[in-house]
Amino acid sequence: MSAAHFPITAPIPIDSNFTLSTDRVGPAHHGVNKLVFHGSGSEYFKIWIVNLALSILTLGVYSAWAKVRTQRYFHANAELAGSRFEYHGLPRSILIGRALVAGLFLTAITLAQFGSPIAIVFFIVGIALTPWLMAGSMRFRSAMVSWRGVRFSWQGSTGKVYLLTLKVIGLTLITFGIYYFAAHHRFKRLLIDDLHFGDTAFEGKSTSGEFFGPYWVFGFVTGVGSKLIEFSCKSLAQFVGENAASLAESGLTIGLLYVSYKVLSAVLSKIVQNKTTLGNLHLQNTSNVSSLISLYAVNALLIALTLGLYWPWAGIREMQYRAVHFEVLGDIERLQATNTSENSNTAIGQEAAGMFDFDVSF
Repeated sequence: MSAAHFPITAPIPIDSNFTLSTDRVGPAHHGVNKLVFHGSGSEYFKIWIVNLALSILTLGVYSAWAKVRTQRYFHANAELAGSRFEYHGLPRSILIGRALVAGLFLTAITLAQFGSPIAIVFFIVGIALTPWLMAGSMRFRSAMVSWRGVRFSWQGSTGKVYLLTLKVIGLTLITFGIYYFAAHHRFKRLLIDDLHFGDTAFEGKSTSGEFFGPYWVFGFVTGVGSKLIEFSCKSLAQFVGENAASLAESGLTIGLLYVSYKVLSAVLSKIVQNKTTLGNLHLQNTSNVSSLISLYAVNALLIALTLGLYWPWAGIREMQYRAVHFEVLGDIERLQATNTSENSNTAIGQEAAGMFDFDVSF
């Protein structure tokens, strides 16, 4: 979530004794607290196009700064109960992390091309380090966000991630992949169960069984849909030619998978959010499948028709939709949250933590 069209808000100094007080000046918010998003497609397009151009010209080096500008824009435009969120990530720390990972990956690829057995060692080590990187990613990405001067944080242990990963892999193999839907839920809960706002913990109560239905529907829709597209395009080939029909089949299949995946992700997030609390507050997601299909289908179509130029507007439309359908229920002014010493130290250790800034999404 930059001056002129890129307002960059300075991070609020974090004081370990700071408390989110009930005596805060301003109107009380009882009952329903709506998330409001103030961003616009035209405004974000200017950020996006500059980020894209500079990232290409610098062979990806600028991507770390692009990441921070984008995150600051989206967070600064998201408002809850009269207060906006902030993103505190530093481009340099992100760049160091990305350079390290890219260097290791390119080294492994180069060794593999020359047939060196050392490449196998690199890949094995990379796989073994994945849970460690996932834990670091959750810590970094949550710690970079604050609201009313209080930081979020993920306080789970790396060992816990390793144990869950081993269990998930084992059960998924034993069940020939059937356990995957439950595995996805376990990782979602792993993030929620150890997530804190200051010294106040989130609590999740969703269950793995709730993921089975959406996954079954996703598999059915994509399977049947792909076959229908294949059959239709084969029939179309006699009128427009094999090449045109093949192109149409590829485009429609990609569109179907994109929309289906985005809807599935949104539905799964809704399941988890609606069973999550923070102190006396309850999260509520009011999205529905029909409006989600419409949102992502229109976005996919316009992105394709504009050869990708509609991407910034698609991102803004998605964020606006999420905001409209997200609420925090309860008296938010009664929430007592204090920055812990861990929260304060996070700001000091960003250089080291930057290596974990991966887009690991649960």
